[in-house]
Amino acid sequence: MSAIPGTIVRNLTFQSNDLGEETTLLLVFDADMEDLYEKIYPVVWKVFTFPKTGQGRVQATYTNDLAFAEADVTDENLIQSYTDFQLKPGQKTTLTLGDGADNLSSSPPVDGTKGYLTAENNTGIIQDLAVGFSTPVQSLLTPFMYFPALFFKEVEDGSNATAQWKPVLRVYLESKYQETEVLVDAINSAAIWEQDLHQLFRNTTFNLERDSVTGRYTFTKTK
Repeated sequence: MSAIPGTIVRNLTFQSNDLGEETTLLLVFDADMEDLYEKIYPVVWKVFTFPKTGQGRVQATYTNDLAFAEADVTDENLIQSYTDFQLKPGQKTTLTLGDGADNLSSSPPVDGTKGYLTAENNTGIIQDLAVGFSTPVQSLLTPFMYFPALFFKEVEDGSNATAQWKPVLRVYLESKYQETEVLVDAINSAAIWEQDLHQLFRNTTFNLERDSVTGRYTFTKTK
């Protein structure tokens, strides 16, 4: 399945060889933004574990097909997302409820604040929401899969969920988090790499290496 025409697509490949130690990479969009860790919380996108010996190779695809979605958080702080509503930066939508509490719908997008995604909660109740993106998948059930990237906790009726989307991906050496986990606090370790994905080519490959003497890692873009 192909992406929607005009969509920015970034296919990322991560590879390793004989690291000498099992190593986990965490990918998340947690660049600095207003209200981060107060009203807006990053969501772990990908967690990849590379083997101690031999070759490791994994792939991930990002697109700028952005959308708001209903969101529930489980006991393990993992997000489950449901109906999503496509929106572009600079647009606003209004969320309402139909006949049932589970029948969430959105109005056609209108102009909002430049560079920001905005969803007004007009459902009559508090809502948990997420902003994320969809990527094409090979499936008979659905042509796209939605990945939450930012979580808005308890958006009150009559208020807005607003975020300035920054497609800045950070990569960490972290093994204690899971995919779709909401980060309630910043990751303690420093990122080993960060980049605005819109500045990359459509296909990019990265090498993860570990020095067997010092134990230090290097993460480099090869093409």
